[in-house]
Amino acid sequence: MKPAVRYLTSVFSLSAFLLIFPACDRAVEEEVIQPVELMYGQKDVAAEQVAVSNVQTVRAAIMRYPANSPSGQYPGDMEIYDYGSLRETLAGANLPRNIAELMWDPAYGITYQSDGSTFTFEVRALTKEREIITATPGGVTRNR
Repeated sequence: MKPAVRYLTSVFSLSAFLLIFPACDRAVEEEVIQPVELMYGQKDVAAEQVAVSNVQTVRAAIMRYPANSPSGQYPGDMEIYDYGSLRETLAGANLPRNIAELMWDPAYGITYQSDGSTFTFEVRALTKEREIITATPGGVTRNR
């Protein structure tokens, strides 16, 4: 193995390699950089799909809530105000302790609004694009 190739494992070495051997720039772009970018892009797509799937699970649990509620209504704003209260109110949904496990952004948290007859549930996906995912009785939507 040539010494220049051996040190390609770090970013600094890769940059130095490209400065010394600019003719190899295209080969490195095609063989190293593009596949890595593709991998991270696929990871984001998968993370977004997981986030949407988990919102659909929460939506389903909220939709079932009136059947077991004495009032026959969706949980109110006072019952669901953060992720912890969401876990307690929708215990049957078996949500994990950590919001990030759902691929939802912990810094954004959750937004829930309800008057009992309808609801809006919103989270931000834990992806590069930070898509907003919204659930209502009508379905789940993504906003980029």
